[in-house]
Amino acid sequence: MYNSIPSNLWKNDLNGNKLIIAVVFLAFLQECSSQNRQSCYSPVYCQGDLLHIIQSSKIFNDSKTFVDMAMIHPMNETLKHFQALMVETEDNPSREQISEFVFQNFKTIGELDEEFPRDFKKEPKIVKEISDPVVRQFTQKIIEIWPTLTRKVSYHVMDHPDTHSLIPVDHPFIIPGGRFKEYYYWDSYWILKGLLLSDMFETSRGLVLNLLSMVERYGFIPNGGRIYYLNRSQPPLISLMVADYVKFTKDFEFLVQNIGTLDKELHFWLDKRLVKISKDGKEYELAHYDSESDTPRPESYLEDIETCAEFETDEEKYECYTDLKSGAESGWDFTSRWLFEKDGEPSFDLHKISTRRNVPVDLNAFLFKAFKAVHKFHLILQNEEAARFWQEKMEKWREAIDAILWHEEDGTWYDYDRKLKKPRRYFWASNLTPLWAGAFPEDQRQQRGAKTVQYLNKIGITKLKGGVPSSLLPTGQQWDFPNAWSPYQNLIIIGLDKSKDPNAVELAKELAFKWVNSNIKAFHENKVMFEKYSAESSGSFGGGGEYQIQAGFGWSNGCVLELIHLYFRAKTRKFVGFA
Repeated sequence: MYNSIPSNLWKNDLNGNKLIIAVVFLAFLQECSSQNRQSCYSPVYCQGDLLHIIQSSKIFNDSKTFVDMAMIHPMNETLKHFQALMVETEDNPSREQISEFVFQNFKTIGELDEEFPRDFKKEPKIVKEISDPVVRQFTQKIIEIWPTLTRKVSYHVMDHPDTHSLIPVDHPFIIPGGRFKEYYYWDSYWILKGLLLSDMFETSRGLVLNLLSMVERYGFIPNGGRIYYLNRSQPPLISLMVADYVKFTKDFEFLVQNIGTLDKELHFWLDKRLVKISKDGKEYELAHYDSESDTPRPESYLEDIETCAEFETDEEKYECYTDLKSGAESGWDFTSRWLFEKDGEPSFDLHKISTRRNVPVDLNAFLFKAFKAVHKFHLILQNEEAARFWQEKMEKWREAIDAILWHEEDGTWYDYDRKLKKPRRYFWASNLTPLWAGAFPEDQRQQRGAKTVQYLNKIGITKLKGGVPSSLLPTGQQWDFPNAWSPYQNLIIIGLDKSKDPNAVELAKELAFKWVNSNIKAFHENKVMFEKYSAESSGSFGGGGEYQIQAGFGWSNGCVLELIHLYFRAKTRKFVGFA
């Protein structure tokens, strides 16, 4: 197996020294490519000798750089050039020769065109409704970022899709920023909220249509807009995106045209991601993350090989790769949520990843809220049979979340360990998403809000200066302490507010002001919005994980606009989206 070769054998100097790539090893690669569940079928971007040799040479600091490059020549010609290189070098090219091959056959430009959105407004309604001059100026600056993040797929990608890893779509879209130069599934949920609040309804419609087109093409929405993401999805939020769009625009014809696609996307999760859990003599169904591939992530290829090299057998390594991809499907890549010591305690070691073992609170809260939204859609469209189906799913999920994930003693929800058959009693920001989703008995709404406040106070979350952290475990992973991420600030704040408990409503306001002020401070100091921030101090950006801190940043912009809309407008506040 290729990941059993010691990493020091391919970390060579820059002087063209030979890479140790055994002929036997290459033969094995060809053999196992048909046995493993690959990321996709591309022999360039997802599997095969070419991918392995280029990524193992480490000619780029970030593995994502190569798989985002476009081929200069048709694919068959590129592969012929590679075979010629291997013959010429007797299957042992130097790093310098590999670099020369890459730059003769691939390029980094030409996939995406910058696109100034036709519906961009420099001063939309939300800006005019803010009385505080500092917040108003900040809001305007955030809105002015949208054109810098707007892209459209180039004609060359449309005409020659097999020479690119980018999945072509018809409409312009918003990229997150930094190393993320394509569209992403769950990022788009919060980006859409920001676009709607910016009165950019045409761009919003196109963004949603792009994602819906994925369901029609593939039966689900991939992690992002690259073919190497076709082995995994991301949190299922498209139904809630349609709800937001329709609520803002009153475009009910859009709902009529796309309701079947929403059903199809949710059936993907029901068909592919369910687990059964027994408790007190009753069986429940909930969902977990589970990639359908057991090879390294092409965009993090060498990193995955090195992570899983801790294992001795091929089978263990395949399991490790699948769990890494499943962790990426969650959006939380990576976190102590997915890392297990033998006794079930959270680990600090990435190779101890076991994502599929975990039944995540937030995934099931997202599904519950999606079922609720689609149920409502079918009622509006008078599709009685479909409405009943989704109502049954919604009620079953509500019951399962309450029975399996709610912990009465601690007053919060916890992920569930399928192996040990017990809750993982640690704080992760995702614990609180059922409060936002309303995934509990309706008569307990205010009580759950009160218990959540008690829980957050008890573990010290409310004392932190910069926001709610992803966890309280400083593992060095980017979805752990001290990092605080925009989406979960909003989910927690809105959940607390909607509970109607007076203390929860007040805490929601405090957290919203804390987060917005931290974003403003960081923006004034750095002139950019960041992907993640630090919970330890106001105005500080986050760190850790597999790559450097990224600026832009799509969902951070959308999230802060939503909080400004809720808490800083002079007029009566109103929730964005389906509630």
